Amino acid sequence: MTEITTSEGLPSKDGRISDSSVFRFLDLPPELRCEIYALLFFKARPILGLTIWFGARIRAQGLANKGAPDCCGKNYTCTHYDAQLRPLTSVLQTCRQVSEEALDVLYAQTVFQTTLENRRRILRLFAVGEANLRRIRHLHLVVFTPVPDYTLEEPYEWFWPAALDAASWFPLLDGLQTLKLLIKAPIWADHAGWPVWVEKLETLVLKFLGEHVDERTELTIDDNYSVFLCDAVDRCFRKPFRRIRSEEGDEFYHKNRYDPDNITGPVASDQDKTGELA
Repeated sequence: MTEITTSEGLPSKDGRISDSSVFRFLDLPPELRCEIYALLFFKARPILGLTIWFGARIRAQGLANKGAPDCCGKNYTCTHYDAQLRPLTSVLQTCRQVSEEALDVLYAQTVFQTTLENRRRILRLFAVGEANLRRIRHLHLVVFTPVPDYTLEEPYEWFWPAALDAASWFPLLDGLQTLKLLIKAPIWADHAGWPVWVEKLETLVLKFLGEHVDERTELTIDDNYSVFLCDAVDRCFRKPFRRIRSEEGDEFYHKNRYDPDNITGPVASDQDKTGELA
């Protein structure tokens, strides 16, 4: 076995530091180490619970169309480009102590977003395990039913019963600081199916969430004050919550935002309740 030699400025075999400008990372105060982890893991937008394969391919094609340099000759799939999409998690492989410290920061400061479109989506988030689910402090849930799935013939497929995954939901909901719920009601679909869609959402998902969300959690909901839906939300969430108009909700509902004082008619997103420009 080839002998490993030490270079100037690196630790010697007996562990002594040969240059005062070099020090062990674990010699830093814990508070400073956590600040470093936070900088490594910072993302301005939520981390999606499911990454779609073709989304990465579209990104790679876009870089190619712009003539961006393919630094590693891997068709824009090397770690340099991955770093733009996800936190810099390689530090987790340093050692057990660093991994445990960094995991607490990663899961506590990151906003995790997933859709309740079907069970496959939420299972991707549950796959991180109970210990990491308990570390999560900020969760963004999106309720959405794609057009092809909106059929009254098989409405039971719209939502997976949350109670069947209670073993994973319990550690996730326990200790959340913020929970944001965006409900994208199928305003483009057959209105005759709205009561059925809302009933399934209420009985299979919302009722469970309302019963088990932590009392200390700051709960915000964007339900567009939609007919039937806002009543279901009020029935399920007994703890105080705040209705909001989210940016993503504005993109989905566009001009079909409902006036909270008059839910029978739409109001433009860029107008207030008086009809004047906001």
